[in-house]
Amino acid sequence: MIWYWPYALKPKRRLSALAGDAPRRGALIRVDEGFADVHPWPELGDATIDEQLALLARGETTALTRRSLWFASEWRPKMLDGLTIPRSHWPGSDPPDEFDTAKVKMPGGVLPDRVRLRLDFNGDGEAFERAASTLPRERIDFVEDPCPYDGATWTRLRAETRLRFALDRGDAEEGVDVLVVKPAVQDVPRTAKEIVITSYMDHPIGQLHAAYVAAGCRPHTAGLVTHVLYENDPFIERMRIDDTRLVVPDFSDLLESLPWKKLA
Repeated sequence: MIWYWPYALKPKRRLSALAGDAPRRGALIRVDEGFADVHPWPELGDATIDEQLALLARGETTALTRRSLWFASEWRPKMLDGLTIPRSHWPGSDPPDEFDTAKVKMPGGVLPDRVRLRLDFNGDGEAFERAASTLPRERIDFVEDPCPYDGATWTRLRAETRLRFALDRGDAEEGVDVLVVKPAVQDVPRTAKEIVITSYMDHPIGQLHAAYVAAGCRPHTAGLVTHVLYENDPFIERMRIDDTRLVVPDFSDLLESLPWKKLA
């Protein structure tokens, strides 16, 4: 039996060039004693939350709900006890002093001083071409999705710009230095390449999912502190950061108190 609870997260600012200003809709699900998040990004090709739930009610899954069901099956009290969550970059142009790396959505993102930069162009090749020669190359850790992936094109651009390239939600070799892995929609690939595990800019329960996977596979670094992108709610206001690491509290009382609905 699957139960669900719909929610909306209100962004403090526009989350990317692709995202609008409206609250982001998702749903928590409950399967027996396990919980998970379903937080689609239709801007990136996901089915909407209504479509996700309708399919799930019929026993059909998507990449997102398959991973959600897996995480619900893994759920147990204090599931992160004894695990080390890796350090995260800061999502945005205003990193607190303790963060030495920031991820900035491009184009139009303000590049903060001092820190290493991870710049995400979301496949906008024209924007990357315009900006490439002006970027502070000495501070750039990597450029994520400088244009739609093509091995030969990425190899050429990487040689021309002398920048490291990161591929989001993919598992390719040619022209790629870093794989950005989102456990919300994909398994961790078997690779010798550098891995950065990130949340799906989703609900804190989704962040817990990403943190659990990250702690288990020990990536180099992560991008897990995305709750700071949203206005407070009862879940978000419990989240903490310690030494750039996400600290996930016990949500048991909040989860048990939700008005769950049976998925028809």
